[in-house]
Amino acid sequence: MSSTACGSFTMQAAILVTVLWNLVSASLSQSARLVSEEAQILSPKSLHGNDDPWFCRGSPCPPFEVISTAQTYELRDYAETTWISTSVESSNYEVAVAKAFVPLYSYLRGNNEAKLQIDMAKPAITLIQPDKDFSSTGTNYTVLFYLPDLSEDTAPKPLAKEVRLETSPKQRFYVLGYGGFATGGSILNSALKLALALETDKRSFDRKHLWSALYDAPTRLWGRHNEVMFSASKKSVSLS
Repeated sequence: MSSTACGSFTMQAAILVTVLWNLVSASLSQSARLVSEEAQILSPKSLHGNDDPWFCRGSPCPPFEVISTAQTYELRDYAETTWISTSVESSNYEVAVAKAFVPLYSYLRGNNEAKLQIDMAKPAITLIQPDKDFSSTGTNYTVLFYLPDLSEDTAPKPLAKEVRLETSPKQRFYVLGYGGFATGGSILNSALKLALALETDKRSFDRKHLWSALYDAPTRLWGRHNEVMFSASKKSVSLS
């Protein structure tokens, strides 16, 4: 890799860390609470929380209902929600997310027609189109920020051309939670684990589109929570 490419990658990574640092509270919890949260992450059955899920940590999150739970994943129904989004191309997941975060965060800070400042909600979602064998995250990414209590009619229009307002309809997802830092590699590993579990259980799902949910700022070193999600087919049945 050339020195120019290395410098560009380093700059993009620095942008990502800086932006995320300002997106969410950087305060670390007490040690006992961190240990408790880590234990929750390691237990798939703990991913219940239709009202203020623990991993939202007090921030607004998209409302969902847990339909049923399997050994390593759960089935959720999500309500209709509003988001801002932007799409980028890159051969690297981390660089793509860094590029996308800048215009989206700018929108929240007032780069919109109403010059309205909007608090950051959770999670930050990245839509990925992985390879069939989940060996690569591909080159096309769409990053989305949740806009609680707003609709396409009430949310201020973005000033940046690359930022869009979107309405996500009611959807059903298979969800697998995992700890640590969400990297391209950890996302693919978790997605493969979820896909294999769903195939073993003979569940229908859309494997061409992978949704990655990031809940924590990089300053949270322990007790982190991330998720990978596949849209469930209309033919999907309860896990129980």
